[in-house]
Amino acid sequence: MAIQTHRCPEPSCSFFNQVLPHNANICPMCGTSLAQAVQPPPAMVGSVARYAQTSAPSPQFSSTINNQKRPQLKLLHPSEQSFLLLRESGVIGRQNLSNGMRPEIDLTGLPHAAIISRTHAHLYWDLARQAYMIVDDSLNGSYLNDKLLPRGAPHPLSHGDKLQLGQDQLICLQVELSHTST
Repeated sequence: MAIQTHRCPEPSCSFFNQVLPHNANICPMCGTSLAQAVQPPPAMVGSVARYAQTSAPSPQFSSTINNQKRPQLKLLHPSEQSFLLLRESGVIGRQNLSNGMRPEIDLTGLPHAAIISRTHAHLYWDLARQAYMIVDDSLNGSYLNDKLLPRGAPHPLSHGDKLQLGQDQLICLQVELSHTST
């Protein structure tokens, strides 16, 4: 019997078809559910990945995962603007003006937004760690509590953390985690 490996099925993801940790439920880079991923022959990877994304409802729209509530993630800017992550995972960045695509947390209107990459960082809920994780994918860097995050490595977020996008403290956000009642 062959050992089953988890691979990201999303063709646009930088982790596409790369082997992921055996205990991963979602891709740490793009947030795509690995439960929907089928292990196809290599020639069919692209077509199966597109089918897998449209054939089953995504669990990412729920705040309850495996009967466990995940906290609501909100990022607060000093201008009193707040940015809410509505799904289990998403991208922090700015709008791509050439195609109109917007990330889940769109910081386009903030002063100095030009230092933010279109896909600056990925956020996702890690069920095993019971924590939101951030993965930097930017050119200008991300800092968590004044420490530079290595690009591509996941780091947990905690309530009250200071998240800085880019250098010179031009874009600073405070992490707020709260449990909402339903």
